[in-house]
Amino acid sequence: MKTLYAVVILFVASLVGMAIWFSPLSGLGTPTAYDNNTPVYSLDGLCYPSDALCRVDFSGSEKDMKMALDSIFAVTVKEVKTDDGLTIVYALSPRVCARSQYLRSGEEYNVMAAYSSGNISIGTPLLSGCY
Repeated sequence: MKTLYAVVILFVASLVGMAIWFSPLSGLGTPTAYDNNTPVYSLDGLCYPSDALCRVDFSGSEKDMKMALDSIFAVTVKEVKTDDGLTIVYALSPRVCARSQYLRSGEEYNVMAAYSSGNISIGTPLLSGCY
């Protein structure tokens, strides 16, 4: 009987661990689901659908954006800086279960981040809405 309890506890702990691992934006703030670039609802809790366009917004510096990407083990695939101070990062993270997207050059990404004037937005797999 003790073995059965141990197996059940291990199984539940594994499920919780997977929910935390594959919901990385929850650690950065409250993720919001988007549809046609419009916020639809708040994704409370740890799990959110892998096909949802999820986004988190918070304040900070460009360094804070890169630290947030590091916290979800995202590797930068491409970084674009515009003349008006906008920085856009395309990255690939093993913690994001969203379907990968591809740049025209063929690089794979599943996380987008943008920084401008102290505002940071990070989304999976695409960054929806204005940034």
